[in-house]
Amino acid sequence: MKKLYKLDGWTLFAMFLILAFMELIQMFLSNQRIGAAPAMGKALELGMYTVTIIFSFAIYYGVMYLVLNNNETGFQKTIFVNIVIGLTLASLLSIIADLITGKAPNIWIKIVIGLIGNGLIAWTNWKELDVSQNSKIKISVCTAICFVVSSL
Repeated sequence: MKKLYKLDGWTLFAMFLILAFMELIQMFLSNQRIGAAPAMGKALELGMYTVTIIFSFAIYYGVMYLVLNNNETGFQKTIFVNIVIGLTLASLLSIIADLITGKAPNIWIKIVIGLIGNGLIAWTNWKELDVSQNSKIKISVCTAICFVVSSL
């Protein structure tokens, strides 16, 4: 894991693109009516999903960045990589659940998948961040809040 936190900017961008691709697949699989939509509707749906992915990731990263920005240094890549890994795992699990059931997952499946993804984010942040104990608690609380908001 330590080698992941020393990656350059282009590799981090590629990791974000993998996350975005996984999220797009998951969103398209969860929308059962996309096949009947006209071409323009599919393009608008793709644009809407892309904007949603970018804004949700920016908010998730931004909240954690702002919490740690005042009194810690050197955490940016670690937070970025941890969020990408956790959300990519959650997207992969959601894709597998969609393909197995053949329909959009219910709320219980979404909660379990969210617990696994956000739990991984919280665990890797707790284990890998070189910050104070107080900052780790703040980041864990932010992760729990993001889980609750994303599950609604």
